[in-house]
Order: sequence, then structure tokens, then C-alpha cells
Amino acid sequence: MSDKHGFPIACAALARACQFDRFRQDESRVRQEEARGQFHEALADTPLNTVGRERARWILDRADAGCESPGESLVLLALLRAGINGTTTQEEVHIDGHTYFVDIALPTLKIAIEFDGRIKYGDTVEEVHDSIEAEQRRQRNLERAGWTVIRIRWSDLRVIDEVVAQVLVAIRAKKGN
Repeated sequence: MSDKHGFPIACAALARACQFDRFRQDESRVRQEEARGQFHEALADTPLNTVGRERARWILDRADAGCESPGESLVLLALLRAGINGTTTQEEVHIDGHTYFVDIALPTLKIAIEFDGRIKYGDTVEEVHDSIEAEQRRQRNLERAGWTVIRIRWSDLRVIDEVVAQVLVAIRAKKGN
């Protein structure tokens, strides 16, 4: 199985195994590491010459239960492959009495990477309009607080190198390079 398929599965498996809850992240992250340890134990029981064993270890070491969709997982995978470190998932940000959870963040640089899957927008025209308005207001609040927001759609996954390049440009801009 390729990383493109295995990584989202590993993220989802960790999320399920630890019952990830963005509102109780400290406890969820402890359970995530316990589950990761159990997965590593299972992997250790496979023969050393098992095809894909090292790839599975790489994926397991980097999988994140905070990825709430396969799309978020694929974006995180691309960032990790590009050597971008310091990412967090479901980064809790407080602005003017509001609490936001950023899908993937580089918190020290205040870079927010938001994956826009269709499911979060609703089913009716009114729900979609309300969701889009709320997302735009949320983005404006994040930007006013100094965050750079990068939005990614499913179609962007076909050109994931361009997404990574956009994140690298934002990193350079924040570092002043």
C-alpha cells in the first residue's frame, strides 16, 4: 500500500483507537501515544523481512489522530515529506472570545492550513451560505490576529507540490527571508 493510502488510514486508526477529542487534547494526545505504542508492538511481531515493514513504521511514527479527514492527512503527509517540521493538528487558537481549531498549523509562525472538504459546509443552499460566511469571518479573525491562512481544497491535492510551495513561501515570509 502506498503512503498516499496508508497514511490516512493510520491517522484514522489512531483517531479511533484514542477516541481523539479536540476539546480534550491533552488526554487525547496521551491516548494517541499509547495507541501508537500498541501499533508498534503489533508491527514488531511481523517478520523483519516483511515487505513494507519500514514504510509502515515511518507512517506510524508520523500519523496524527488530529487529522479529521483523509484530505487533512494527505496535506500533512505532503508537508512531512517536504521536511516541514513543527506542525500541529487541531491547534486551538483563542481570539476575541472565540475558540478556533486550525486543521494543520505551524503555531510558532502563525501559519494556518485549512482543508476545505465539502462535508463541513452542509447540505442545503442556506447551510452552505451560512458555513461560508462563518468560515470567512473566522479567517478574517485569524488574519487580524497575525495568522496567515492557506486554504486547500480536494482539487489542490492533485497539485500537492504547489500546496507545499505555497506553505514554504509563507514560512519564508514569516521568517523574513
